[in-house]
Amino acid sequence: MLVASRRLPIACVLAAVLAVPEPCHAWGQQGHRIVARIATKNLRQTTRDKLRAILGVSDGGLENAMASAAIWPDVIDRVATGSDRWHYINVPISAPFSVAGNCGEGDCVIAQIENMQNRLRNNLTGFTLLAPPRPARPMTSQELAFLIHMVGDLHQPLHAAVNGDRGGGCVELTQALTHPGTTIPDTTDVHIAWDIDTVLAAMKARTNNERAMADALFQRFKQGAAVAQGTPLDWARESHDLARSLIYQRLKIANHSAPVGACAPNINPVSISSAYLQDQIPVVERRLMEAGVRLSNVLNEICGGMGCRVVP
Repeated sequence: MLVASRRLPIACVLAAVLAVPEPCHAWGQQGHRIVARIATKNLRQTTRDKLRAILGVSDGGLENAMASAAIWPDVIDRVATGSDRWHYINVPISAPFSVAGNCGEGDCVIAQIENMQNRLRNNLTGFTLLAPPRPARPMTSQELAFLIHMVGDLHQPLHAAVNGDRGGGCVELTQALTHPGTTIPDTTDVHIAWDIDTVLAAMKARTNNERAMADALFQRFKQGAAVAQGTPLDWARESHDLARSLIYQRLKIANHSAPVGACAPNINPVSISSAYLQDQIPVVERRLMEAGVRLSNVLNEICGGMGCRVVP
């Protein structure tokens, strides 16, 4: 098990400022909210009662509150708060899967999922970030929001893979993907295409409604779709394997290497077509369903007994 530090060393923050940050918006807001909504549907009532106390809502408002908490870690200043590297783990695709050496000082998504689980399970006090987050949240609500968000992060394939390209953020598209009629910016790299455009393609089949998609994916689980729980390490391995096969191999992206946070030279742009996005829908739906169900199981476990008390 990886041991997580409660606060990041100042040197890590300086490194984050000096280096180009990794792209960290896994699934975009839509995907993160879908994961949270699926999880809410699979909570025991005792867990629901504790989470609504943490989030300060009624039982009927819990799903929306969970969905809102899911996107909070991407809204705050991740560099200033020292949480930037909590959203991913850099595992090179050019070698067999191994997290060894890729999570120094507990500064990665696997360790921080375990950290937040431990804090909530044991009602620990004293959780702080390097700078006050804006918008603000009470302490226990911060820990819950990070946990919800990071479980979603780890199920996005490019949050457990790197190829000298900042998890696909350095791989430009030959033609930007546009989103007419929305405020979503054009997609210009592979990482954002997987964050946003794969989810939008899946949602389009369900009237572009994230609630409808969450309902459908939860019903798929209730009707027998198998979801093995596993551990955060297992989820990272799954994502890494998917990134290798469905992204780097499928898009014919050559192997590269570069210092952490940097882009390797001479990375060729790639084309992502609507056909490619359509082909990924089954995998994207499965990863969102798995993330939601696994998150619910984690919450039901850590909030059992005396866990998940509101700690001021």
